[in-house]
Amino acid sequence: MEKNNLIKKFLSFSVGGYINIIIGFFIIPITTRMLSPEQYGVYSILIMISQISMILSSLAMEQSFVRFFFEEEEETRGKLLYTTLFPFFIIGSVLFSVIFIFRKKISIFIIGKNENIIWIYLIFSILFMTINLFSFLVIRMKQRGKIYSLLTVLIKSLEFIFIFIFYAYFGNNYKTLILAFLFSNIVVAFLSVLIEKKMWSLKNLKLKCKTSKKELLYFSMPLVLTMGLNWLFGSLDKITIKMFRDLGEVGIYSSAFKVVSLLNVIQSGFTNFWTPTALEYYKKNPNDTEFYKKANDYLSLIFFILGINVLIFRNMVGVVLGKEFYASIYVMPTLVFIPIMYLISETTMLGIGFKKKSQYFLYVSVIASLSNLIGNLLLVPYLGARGAAISTGISYIIFFSSRTYFSNKLINFGFNLKRIYVVTFLILFYAIYLTFYDTLIFTIILGLILEVIVIILYFPILKDMYLTFFSKNNRGE
Repeated sequence: MEKNNLIKKFLSFSVGGYINIIIGFFIIPITTRMLSPEQYGVYSILIMISQISMILSSLAMEQSFVRFFFEEEEETRGKLLYTTLFPFFIIGSVLFSVIFIFRKKISIFIIGKNENIIWIYLIFSILFMTINLFSFLVIRMKQRGKIYSLLTVLIKSLEFIFIFIFYAYFGNNYKTLILAFLFSNIVVAFLSVLIEKKMWSLKNLKLKCKTSKKELLYFSMPLVLTMGLNWLFGSLDKITIKMFRDLGEVGIYSSAFKVVSLLNVIQSGFTNFWTPTALEYYKKNPNDTEFYKKANDYLSLIFFILGINVLIFRNMVGVVLGKEFYASIYVMPTLVFIPIMYLISETTMLGIGFKKKSQYFLYVSVIASLSNLIGNLLLVPYLGARGAAISTGISYIIFFSSRTYFSNKLINFGFNLKRIYVVTFLILFYAIYLTFYDTLIFTIILGLILEVIVIILYFPILKDMYLTFFSKNNRGE
């Protein structure tokens, strides 16, 4: 696989993420000034509920779609799409009925009063988020990076526009954000299906897959619990904060999480490129581990440096978010481990996917979720959102470790794990310091010292990156 081709693929998938980071820098400060922490907390809870509902109703069949896409003939991939969507049509219908029947109780549980917009939002957001999930997967697996980036930018841009439209009607209310989120998803769902209309053609229903339903379900079923646990893993912080504190603190935490999620955009851009690329490369070169080792070296260096710089400038977060959300600067530091550890683990866990040992994903989720649960229960009652952030950050390190351990049992890629762990724990100590102290000069000095240490440890990789991407010989000059 040629270097230039890989770079082009990565950029085509990730350019939308970079643009969305810019858009996010406008959306986040605007929304935190439009809404109070309490209203922002309600919005975060509703997003959280719609996400877990989507996961449960799809039975993780989107993972089967990804895994078996290249094993299916091109003309039958449309049938594969509908086969993997079938559980959602059944379970989704049941779920929507339950939401409608218990709409009053659900609304009172979430916001303390009955509002019809709650059940309307939940039903339609689950439906169109699922359509977008699969339609974006189709575009990813066909490696149409430019189209993928365009759609990710469009959905974020539309959300930005709709926020202003609905703010004119609802003002400082969670409805402004949830409706903006919903309508942007609806518009993009129709467009993404239209772009790949051949894959979505109902004529594909008459075809027959090479891959059986039994095989698809066998692969996905362990992942249902896995993804449910992953959701729990990613949501325990908000749940425990709501239990032990209040929606206002949920809002503070969520705003810090939102800032960090801008890095998730870069991580997602890489993952969307990496998953089909790694699977395709493994199919052609099953014994070549150097390709994956080099990807791990490059990405861990880049993301470690990026994470440190985010921490150095964390005071800017408070300025951007505004007075009501300034406390988020104490919450954000350890949350940087979410995108960092997740991204690095995308390169170290490949053995699980290659060997089709999806049960290991379940083990990882159990370990990470339990660690986060224990951490939240111990820390949130005393430290609130800060405690939740510390627990989440540490549990993501455990998440990375578990993924890597089980993968290495199947395939030893030769990753330099010792170096990764040394840098990880140095950044962790730095982040915990920033969780409790706000001394600008020490923040900068410690951050710069840490960057120098990382550069020294990764100097051979920096040299290799220079020779690979910038030397005249490799550029063909």
